[in-house]
Amino acid sequence: MAAEHSPEEQEEKGFIVSDKRLFTPSGERVTDASPPKPAEPETPPPPMREEPAAAQQPQTPPTEAAPQDLPPVDFAAFVMMLTNNVMVFLGQVPNPLTQQPQVDLAQAQHTIDVIMMLREKTRGNLTTEEDSFLQELLPQLQMAYVQAKQQVG
Repeated sequence: MAAEHSPEEQEEKGFIVSDKRLFTPSGERVTDASPPKPAEPETPPPPMREEPAAAQQPQTPPTEAAPQDLPPVDFAAFVMMLTNNVMVFLGQVPNPLTQQPQVDLAQAQHTIDVIMMLREKTRGNLTTEEDSFLQELLPQLQMAYVQAKQQVG
């Protein structure tokens, strides 16, 4: 049975770091005659200051250029992205991967429900244009869903 050590004893023991690299930082070969230098304790970096989530901006990796053909990041663009998904699920727009129309009524209904949920959760926070955009869009999506469901049978 192993003997338990108190936290103070465990803290005092620490650990030893042995540098077993074959070359020095200047590129010279290390010989057996030169004893390895003891590792200097590293000072931990200062704690990172938490920024509010709204202040954090997504960063584009420096090796990639930011795409110039993307729509603006706003509510209407987000809803249009969801609308495009509904059109793919209803078979009115070809699937971008297969270039073939496919019908998935369950996914179409789910995405329409997501748009309806967004309308309810954002009520009172939308601009007049955004609100009227949703008021016009949802009945059109619902009618397209009903027509696709009737065609499937």
